[in-house]
This record gives sequence, C-alpha cells and structure tokens, in this order.
Amino acid sequence: MSGPFAAAIRERARQAHAALETARAEDDPEALIVAEGEWDDVRRMAREHDIELGPEGTVAE
Repeated sequence: MSGPFAAAIRERARQAHAALETARAEDDPEALIVAEGEWDDVRRMAREHDIELGPEGTVAE
C-alpha cells in the first residue's frame, strides 16, 4: 500500500521505534511498556494494511 495512509503508518513506526530505543537507552521501565505497546500496535496496523516495515525496527520505504 502506498499513499498518505501508508506514509502516516511509516512515520508512526519511525516515532514508535525511536521511543522504544530511547526508553531502552534510558532504562525507563514505564516508558518501555508504553513504547512497546505503541510499537506492537503500529506493526499490527502495518500488517493489516499490507504496509511493509523492515526487520528489527527499520522502516522500509
């Protein structure tokens, strides 16, 4: 899928992955729980709409 919706999902994935990495780096368990939930949610949405996200947190274009 392409277009504005796919771009929004990819941007959300970039932000979610960045938040996840920040929470890990800062060893913040509460932020990690929130970031993991967001990351899982955006990956689920991408799968449901056939939007490709790369492995290990990379975001395919």
